[in-house]
Amino acid sequence: MTEFVGLPLTVKTHPRAKRVLVKLVPGKGLEVVMPRGFDPVLVPDILREKQGWIERNRDMMQAEGRDLTGELPDLPSVIDFKAWGRVYQVDYLARPGQVRVVENVTRLQVLGPIEDRKAVFDALQVFTVKKAREFCLFRLDALSRQTGLTYSALRIRRQKTRWGSCSARGTISLNAKLLFLPPKLVDHLILHELCHTRQLNHSKHYWTLVASYEPEYLRLEDEVRRGGKYVPRWFA
Repeated sequence: MTEFVGLPLTVKTHPRAKRVLVKLVPGKGLEVVMPRGFDPVLVPDILREKQGWIERNRDMMQAEGRDLTGELPDLPSVIDFKAWGRVYQVDYLARPGQVRVVENVTRLQVLGPIEDRKAVFDALQVFTVKKAREFCLFRLDALSRQTGLTYSALRIRRQKTRWGSCSARGTISLNAKLLFLPPKLVDHLILHELCHTRQLNHSKHYWTLVASYEPEYLRLEDEVRRGGKYVPRWFA
């Protein structure tokens, strides 16, 4: 058995394992860790027994935008920054030197050794982080003025799971992946963090504050949990 429920499968023995462990590992797939002396013939039965748990967690992780295959995706021909309403057509031109991205209104030119897909993805990710900072700073300032909730600084990061955070000093960190989400979800996530500048917790008082600005926050919070479906694999 080389895969299970559409995921690559790795079975290995670990000297310190005391029981069989079944794990979903981003970038690798399904991993079974056995103690010494365990008969691998029994692994398929264990997987079938845990199939429901595996499928639920697979679907949840994929909805969060986490890749479980480890395979490099195809190069994107279109990049859609839904939050900003910008769609780029992407052209790839082989050139000597390092991979770089040139923006020209609605087109991107990726120049360099484009056969190196990892280098191309790295360059596109750097470009995306740069554009995310431009857009998120614009929206954060707008919502800060609108709500009267102030912040001290903005940081753009590439967190694996968190969409954002707020420090005790009022520094708001936002995930560059926000650029791929619909505008309504982005504004809600920014509002979520701005409210943390007043309530650095998820208490009843915090949610009352959120609701005072966004009465439909429960529906939006639920949509955010499935927001990973908007993030393309080359960025996730």
